[in-house]
Amino acid sequence: MNCLQNLLKYFGVDIHGIQDYSLQFKDIEHCRAEIRDFDAFDLRLRLPAVLAYMFWILGYSLNEGHQLLQSKRASFPKLEAIKLATADILMGLSKNTITLKWEDDSCSSVEISGLDIGWGQRIPLTYDKEKGAWFLEKELPEGRYEYKYIVDGKWLCNEHEKITKPNADGHVNNYVQVSRDGTSDEEKELRERLTGPDPDLRDGERLMIREYLEQYVEAEH
Repeated sequence: MNCLQNLLKYFGVDIHGIQDYSLQFKDIEHCRAEIRDFDAFDLRLRLPAVLAYMFWILGYSLNEGHQLLQSKRASFPKLEAIKLATADILMGLSKNTITLKWEDDSCSSVEISGLDIGWGQRIPLTYDKEKGAWFLEKELPEGRYEYKYIVDGKWLCNEHEKITKPNADGHVNNYVQVSRDGTSDEEKELRERLTGPDPDLRDGERLMIREYLEQYVEAEH
């Protein structure tokens, strides 16, 4: 969460001067939000604001807004985070519990990185002596989460759990798809549309998001 702080020091930006200047205007509010670096889940909750605004408020499809943003300034907004947050707002942030398991009674420690904590954090698994395996139960919101096991300090994939295709660097991770219990066909179709390759919002959905954001801003103040 210190990425912006380092940039401010590097370029000599007077952040306090900017904050003081913004106070002179009634229609300008200066805000800073802490987001964990390289953490897609934290980003899902907080979002790259410019592209989300274009998609949610101005009427662009997500891909149109992304292309326009890229034509003005090279950036790397997490499109999946915006898709998931859009579905969360319209359908509610429902959760379900997952259980992850590493079968090995000879190692001394097993941890997991990824999921909803980012790749810079780790969660320890609990060893069950009777079953000879390590377990983690965790409640997660709907969505797809990548993760990797760290066994005695070594990063590994579990061959008994789902594995991603190799990325550009040839790396693979385990992943889990979390769904809510009792999801209707209509809800499934809506989430698939909102998280698909080219999501677009209907007028009623965009109005719901606008109302949600207005209520959120009021609650924050």
